[in-house]
Amino acid sequence: MQSSSKLLSRREMLKLMGMTAGAAALASCAGAPPVAPAAPAAQQEAPAAQEPAAAVPAAPSGPPSDDPNQVAFGWYDEWHSPEPVELLLWGPPGDETDPWINAMKQGLARFGEHYPEITTNYEPIPWDQLDTKVNAAIAAKQGPDILFEADREAEYPRRGAIRDIPSDVVSPQFIKDRKFYEVRPLDDGKLYWIHCSAMGPILYANKTILAEAGLKPEDTPKTWDEFGKFCKDLTKLDGGSMVQAGFAFNGYSRYIWNDMIYQQGAQLYESPTKSRVDSPESKAAWQMLVDMYDTYQVNDRTFLNFDEAIGTGKAAFAQVWTWFGSALEANYPDMDWAPVTYPTFTGGGPYGRFDYDGPGWMVSTLAEDNRLMAAWELFKYHAHEYQHLVDRSHTAGLILVTDPRPDYDTMFAEVANVESPTQAQRRAQSLAVLAKQFDGGMVFPGEVAAPFDDTWRKMEEAILINQRPIDEVLAEYQKIYDEMLANTNFWITPEA
Repeated sequence: MQSSSKLLSRREMLKLMGMTAGAAALASCAGAPPVAPAAPAAQQEAPAAQEPAAAVPAAPSGPPSDDPNQVAFGWYDEWHSPEPVELLLWGPPGDETDPWINAMKQGLARFGEHYPEITTNYEPIPWDQLDTKVNAAIAAKQGPDILFEADREAEYPRRGAIRDIPSDVVSPQFIKDRKFYEVRPLDDGKLYWIHCSAMGPILYANKTILAEAGLKPEDTPKTWDEFGKFCKDLTKLDGGSMVQAGFAFNGYSRYIWNDMIYQQGAQLYESPTKSRVDSPESKAAWQMLVDMYDTYQVNDRTFLNFDEAIGTGKAAFAQVWTWFGSALEANYPDMDWAPVTYPTFTGGGPYGRFDYDGPGWMVSTLAEDNRLMAAWELFKYHAHEYQHLVDRSHTAGLILVTDPRPDYDTMFAEVANVESPTQAQRRAQSLAVLAKQFDGGMVFPGEVAAPFDDTWRKMEEAILINQRPIDEVLAEYQKIYDEMLANTNFWITPEA
């Protein structure tokens, strides 16, 4: 069933971009039309009088605020251009009604106040056009000075689209002290981006359905077995057809399967060329999902997808990553929901996988001279400005994992007794739940490339929809998956 979601999740965005990467690469190989050389300037008898250079306002120096968190986070040695500089930024699409976009643009505005000599020109690029446009820009040697951090499997450094981060831009000691995650995806061992925040899965509970059964979100069991039994009582049938699911996961079950592998202390990748698709932990994960249909009977194979089911009040629970809070606000603003800790096989961590994310910008190889210096100043500013790191993270459903971290326990407590919390307050609580799970143990195996995600989907369809024997499917897809790993230039982030 087609999802009605208006917002594109990071996972979906990366998948969409991955699908276009092959075609984009071919376009790049074909080459852009040659750029005509500039016509020689007409000869003049005497050089024209030049306009005096625009005066550059006095440049500030030092952190933009005396907030204790900013002071604790630290600052850097600034460089200010002696003359005006303009930077072209290619950023994500959307307007200021999107809190995430608004946070980034406000961060750019504060950068402009701190660096009055640097003008940033923000050009939004549709996700499905980004690969093609980046390839064309690199081929033509003309384009943005800054790219938005929307990379997959190191495609940008592999294509020569972005620069590695010099140690004098963000020092190794600062990275270590702040617990940034370093990404060195190529054999050259260079640092191409840094991560400071994380996103992961939680449960979303429909408080109205729970209240009708005399229950509260905090009554939710912690283990999968008890959770299945609990959701059975929240499932409703009418004439043999399901009209309310206790646990809606159609369209998302392959990601739950992946989480369940890590919950059991296992890993999906044994090496860069061998997976553990056919493993006891993988089998147990798929079996639990089959049991949700056939043993606990809390969902139906033909029922609504997870997002529509929970959003329209036809499911008591859904499991989604923390980007989903914003999607609910956009699509189902009246839904009364609460975040709940993700069930595991044992009732404790590890809780599954998560994704790292970063400050948001990459310096393009097209930036040169003063534009390059100015681009690195923008990168440094947003890697050090605490307000930007928090705002950009929280509006996207991410927790900050660097030191100092926000007080997520307090964020949760402040909303706990609010009778009718706003959607923003609910999102704050969801981040507090994720922060506890992160501290309790989660695994970062890197992004899921589009071809591999499609393989997960095919396993999901074979096991859950077509009801083929799990052992048979896993043996088949172990071979398929390992062949893909061996023949794909696919970067797997070291599991951490």
